[in-house]
Amino acid sequence: MRNKLYLASIVIIIFIFLSSIINVGCKASGEKEDTGGEEVQAEEVVPNEIVTSDKEIVSGINDISVEEVYEIINTNQDYIILDVRTPEEFNEGHIEGAMLIPVDELKGRLDELSVDKPIIIYCKSGGRSRNAASILVENGFTRVYDMGGITDWIDKGYPILSVEKFRSFETFL
Repeated sequence: MRNKLYLASIVIIIFIFLSSIINVGCKASGEKEDTGGEEVQAEEVVPNEIVTSDKEIVSGINDISVEEVYEIINTNQDYIILDVRTPEEFNEGHIEGAMLIPVDELKGRLDELSVDKPIIIYCKSGGRSRNAASILVENGFTRVYDMGGITDWIDKGYPILSVEKFRSFETFL
């Protein structure tokens, strides 16, 4: 009987402890909080240059969808699109207006990028773009957006430019 009472006490203490952690976690995550009679709602801060919905912010890197990038391009917002693939991949097809700096060269070429403009980064499938985004954040860039891979862009049917197409056209002439 004594062991059952002891076990029940431990279960109740654990339950109270977990309930208090959950309650504190909810307040910290942005629920309405009483601040002396006024209700204050925590808001997500999104740079006004690129207004998107449901942004996930991870270590200073903002994820951005291909649809959002397509909209940004079509509304002529002031941005830098950074392709971090190899020159060969870039020549096979890239987003119009994209600047090529392979991820392996990025640390040595940071001075070519403006800290004042938002930077949208992409590669082929998303791995190199995340590495490049981390490099930028580590070096003081604050408006860094990771689009992931151009494969998602192509799957949506959005346009790409290809140097090979231009070469074919030149031979045709």
